[in-house]
Amino acid sequence: MKIILSPKMGFCFGVKKSVNLAKDTIKKRKNDVYMLGSIINNPQVIEYFKKRGAKIVNNLGEVPEESVIITRAHGISPLLLHQAYQKRLSVIDTTCPYVKKVQEIAGYLYKNGYFIVIFGDKKHPEILSVLDLIQNNALVVSSFYEIEKIKQQKKIGFISQTTKNIYDFKKLLPALLNKTEELRIFNTICKATIERQKSTLELAKKVDVMIVIGGKESANTSRLAEICKKQGVKTYHIETENQIKYEWFHPDDRIGITSGASTPNWVTNKVINKLKKEYF
Repeated sequence: MKIILSPKMGFCFGVKKSVNLAKDTIKKRKNDVYMLGSIINNPQVIEYFKKRGAKIVNNLGEVPEESVIITRAHGISPLLLHQAYQKRLSVIDTTCPYVKKVQEIAGYLYKNGYFIVIFGDKKHPEILSVLDLIQNNALVVSSFYEIEKIKQQKKIGFISQTTKNIYDFKKLLPALLNKTEELRIFNTICKATIERQKSTLELAKKVDVMIVIGGKESANTSRLAEICKKQGVKTYHIETENQIKYEWFHPDDRIGITSGASTPNWVTNKVINKLKKEYF
């Protein structure tokens, strides 16, 4: 067997920045640091922070006054931010710069009277933070069929969740053109996501099996697995090396490996090492 690694994988700029900011905060404050949900969608990283004293909470009611709260890299809603300051919390905002850009563009479109269409996952934290910012004045879509149901609008603004599939984003554009006289398109899929998707697509064309490493709840990792499957290659989305199964492989297989933008290198290395040790 032969292992071929994707040239673009592992922590992206935004995730690296968020994780490092959280690490520095925990070193300084230790006992009174709380995370409002998972900072990124990777279970191993969250476990890392838990072991170092961070407490994961689902709402601000679980956080004592004057504590430290670390936001998700996916963004925080203005309402939650206001509530945090009311409790005199020290807010460490780890929102990815690309997510902040989406929020800024959504705010601009809202103020200027556009009918806003967002290509995204309705319950994703990033989307929820954007919707809260613009008071839910947007339609979140994930398919051509949903766009077909849009009534004629004077002007439409089209943006995307940062981790969506760039190829699917482009496919929806012709349908939107038929719904308005003015269409403003902002490609808000982050550069790191696009690079990973392109390199994964090229790798999937050359191998017999693709291993995609990352959290099951990670949107960008799931997107990589989808791209591989569409190429017709056997694809396995795993979180750790313990999920690898012997029957997935044949002696002469070329195995492609990629990982999501929220997957740390040490998790990927464990997968590679197990493959080399047990299957080569």
